[in-house]
Amino acid sequence: MKYIFLILLASIQYILGANLSNLTKHCNNGNMTACSILGDMYYVAEGVPQDYTKAQNFWRRACDMKEMNACYNLGVLYQEGQGVSQDYAHAIELYTQSCNAEHAGACLNLGFLYQYGKGVETNEEKARTFYSLSCDGNKAQGCYSLGNLYFYGKGGDKDYTKAMNLYAKACEYDHDDACDNLGVMYAKGEGIPRDYDKARDFFTKVCADNKAGACYNLGILYDYGWGVEQSYPKAIELYTKSCNMHHAKACYSLGIMYNKGDGVSIDYPKAIGLYTKSCNMHHASACYNLGTLYFLGEGVKIDKAIAQQYFSKSCNLGDKKACSQK
Repeated sequence: MKYIFLILLASIQYILGANLSNLTKHCNNGNMTACSILGDMYYVAEGVPQDYTKAQNFWRRACDMKEMNACYNLGVLYQEGQGVSQDYAHAIELYTQSCNAEHAGACLNLGFLYQYGKGVETNEEKARTFYSLSCDGNKAQGCYSLGNLYFYGKGGDKDYTKAMNLYAKACEYDHDDACDNLGVMYAKGEGIPRDYDKARDFFTKVCADNKAGACYNLGILYDYGWGVEQSYPKAIELYTKSCNMHHAKACYSLGIMYNKGDGVSIDYPKAIGLYTKSCNMHHASACYNLGTLYFLGEGVKIDKAIAQQYFSKSCNLGDKKACSQK
């Protein structure tokens, strides 16, 4: 899971007559906000050369004066190793200080560190606690991450209702993945009554933000006519949009349509290209279908050696029927 840790910056626009000399004077006189802003300025190169070391020094001074956003930002520096040696223990200490002062971002980062065992032993129960504090502080990612733990039953009992409510809260804060997950829950009827209309609405909202997964999911609805009038052209449009964003399942589904001629003329070269793209992204069924085309000579010359290579790759990716072809 790729997780982005964000430095949270104060507004630099002329706070305290925000020029370097005035801010430095205020900072030297013990103004924690001025010290924090100076750290921000050196971090983002706002009117000064970028200097992580100076950013760290000013944030340290602000943190020592209990400016919690500065403590949080210092934690990010130590976690990411920006201008300092990477030090998870120090990051955790700073995040804990900030989280105890109700800094939602710090609680969120602590949740991540405990969930994935970064600098601490993995503890998904503790991750739930910190994500809950972050969500209570209206941090969308905290609500979403906590929803995932409830959905998959990690760190405690599985609870679809709590997952749904947490996804809904995160979605209200425009967290696209949370909206997409809600759509999936409504489409599959997981823990809630199936409702294709709601699923379509969520997928449409997120696809408009160019999120590949939501476009793929919306494509499925049109492909099979679930909650919408069945439309191969619309499914092709959505699968294509998603595949162009490197969504393996979308490329595979689009390959099937060109392979079988669903809504388009059969086009083996396109199908092969799409299966290949999906297979290269480790989609087992795409690799299997490629093997089948080479084995049968559909759109390509029969080449059982190449077919076996794809069957073997598909098998290694978990496709049991491909294993029987080896």
